[in-house]
Amino acid sequence: MTLDEANAELCRHRDLALTAYAHRLLAQGADIHGKEFRADLAKYAGELEAWRSKAMDRLRQFVEAMTERPFATLH
Repeated sequence: MTLDEANAELCRHRDLALTAYAHRLLAQGADIHGKEFRADLAKYAGELEAWRSKAMDRLRQFVEAMTERPFATLH
């Protein structure tokens, strides 16, 4: 798997999590047109994007480390 493919997979999971969160809010009676609903989604979207970004940074670091020391053991 390439880094681009890994990023695409993380984006897919991010989008699925955001969709599930929106469904949960709506099931709890949130107004789809309400400011609170949009604010909650925007906040969660930011948290998910931070998670995706951190995961990609760690993957890049891992790839760089393995490129420099391909036979190193993982700890």
